[in-house]
Formats: sequence, C-alpha cells, structure tokens
Amino acid sequence: MGAMDKFLYRPVVEENDEEVEVEFEDLEPQEHVEGQEHVEVGIVDQEHVGEAKEYIEHKAIDIFDPRRWEGHNSTNIKTLVEKGPKRDTSIMYAPYTKDGISYRRFSAILYTKTLSNLERVDREWLVYSKDLDKIFCFCCKVFRTGAPKGKLNGEGYSNWHHSPNRIREHELSLDHLTNMRKWLDMRKRLQVNETIDNVQYEQFKIETAYWKQILLRILALVKFLAKHNLTFRGSKEKLYKKGNGNFLCLIEMLQEFDPVIQEHVRRITTDELHVHYLGHNIQNELILFLAEEIKKEIIKKIKKPKYFSIILDCTPDSSHQEQMSIIVRKEFFQIETVEIFLKINNVPTPKKGLADWR
Repeated sequence: MGAMDKFLYRPVVEENDEEVEVEFEDLEPQEHVEGQEHVEVGIVDQEHVGEAKEYIEHKAIDIFDPRRWEGHNSTNIKTLVEKGPKRDTSIMYAPYTKDGISYRRFSAILYTKTLSNLERVDREWLVYSKDLDKIFCFCCKVFRTGAPKGKLNGEGYSNWHHSPNRIREHELSLDHLTNMRKWLDMRKRLQVNETIDNVQYEQFKIETAYWKQILLRILALVKFLAKHNLTFRGSKEKLYKKGNGNFLCLIEMLQEFDPVIQEHVRRITTDELHVHYLGHNIQNELILFLAEEIKKEIIKKIKKPKYFSIILDCTPDSSHQEQMSIIVRKEFFQIETVEIFLKINNVPTPKKGLADWR
C-alpha cells in the first residue's frame, strides 16, 4: 500500500458527552511513487466556491447591458435610474463598418444636440454598445410598454448614414417624451440631495407644451372645416403646393402670424421631423374622434327628456346608393322641439332597409 495508506486512513472519532473531537493522523511528506502522479485527495474550499458562484451570477446578469434593459423588476429599474446608463466616453469613433456601398462608423458627436439658440445639450439617453456596434435609447428600453416601435428602443440602431436624422426624429416622438418624463420624474424622486439636469428637463417640458399647442390648432381647423362642410384634401398633400386642399392652406395661413405653426412648419420643411400630424390619416382620425364625442353628448341630452322620437328616411345619392338617415326629435324644457341628425347608413333597397331596421 505504501504512501496511499496515509491518504486512505480513516479518521478516528472520539465521542464525548460535552464535545466532539475529530483527530486525523499527521500526514508526513512521502517519497514520489511512480504511477501515482494524478492521485489527489483534498477538501473542497467552500470559500472559493462561493466566490466563483458570485462571479458567475454577476457575469450572467449585467443590468447595464443594453440587451438586458427590458423586463426588469422595480429594484433593478431603481438601480438603473440611480446609476444611470453606462457610457464609454473613451470611444470617440467606432471601427468602420460597411453601410451599403460605403463604410461608415459611430461618432461621439451623436451624443450632443444643438438647440435653436446654438446651445449644446448632452443626449444622456443615448448609449453606444461597443460589443453590438449599435446605439440605444436608455429611457425607451427601460420604461416602454408593449412591443418596440423602432430599433432605438428595441434591437438597436446601426445605420450610421441615417443615424442623425433618426435620432432627431426619435427624440421628438411622443413615446420618447413620455418615457423621458418617467425617467426624469423617477430620478428626481430618488435624488434626495442632488438636482436633475435642469436644461434637459426644461427642454422636455417645452416639447410637451409644444405638441399640445400643435394638436389644439389642428383640432380647431378640423372643427372649422367640418362645421362649414368644406373638403379637407386636395390633389396634393404637401405644403406650399398648388391644389393641396383647404386644410393645408389653412396651415399655411396660420404660419404667417402664429409662432407655434411657424416653428412646426420650419421643422417639417427642414426635415427635422417626419411625424407632423398634418396627413389625411390624422385628419380622418380626428374627425371620427370629434364625431364620437359629439354623439355621446347628443345621446346624453336625448336621455334627459321623457319622450323622444326617431325619424328614418331613405334617399339615393349620386351613385344611386340608397342611404338611410337617422334623426332624433326631442323637446328642450317643453318649449322647443329640436331635430338632431345622427348618422347615415347604406341600405341595399329602401323597402328592405326600412323593414329590417331595428
């Protein structure tokens, strides 16, 4: 057995009523035995195992990695807001990558935004990932709800040729402004003895107020055209084009003296934003929204009187399509009778349409 006896020796355990003592036979250095170079018996170092486990867990979950900025619990979100996004300021330029037929790369210039008064503001929400060679929006990745609407708040953006325009478009979007407000508000609550970036917070409030004023003016134009039964669209859908319709012509008129519309038109003509809310889709949505709200108010008033009547009438239009109008007649304070037009429904034939009406 030789030297192996000392490694395989069973420890002698002496039991006592007061204490338990374990005795091991002293292990003395033995001479080298050929063929037993890889035979080793030892005790596992629990301290090193704990350190290794902690290291593995730390490596497995890095909450500062842009790829892991989604689906965090409140504790991790709080940590991210307190620490802020990690940005490698030593990277001024990234390696060139092929973008179509040319080679382009990330530049740290994208971190800075120049305001209309030539003041420079840091885009602290913008983060570049060296491993992925992509840029991300910190607040939209952390605070957004639902599926991502763009690569900046999703898988990352790496089209360096269009990145300046895409960043400007993103930072003026309503989703980004909403997520910025969540981020800045949480950071303000968490910072007890520190102040937030006043310049950026004030810029956020200015942009929010700006979009509210834009929507108020667009709603006013929609109500005006609908009230006077005027058409919205023309043969063109661009500003300052002949035949672009009543809606865009009213925008051009307001631009002559209204500073809010002046700024909005300037951003559109200089390609600073692409979501301008002047297209025909938003016009139709606002018309439907106003119609629904008006209908709710009419129904609310109809329910107040004790009696009311419904009048149905069919008539063909210019394309010989039978249309049935729905009119409600009611009394106000028993002194005035009012007829309110609700809607028009298309019917296959006059008789069948009236017979099937419920």
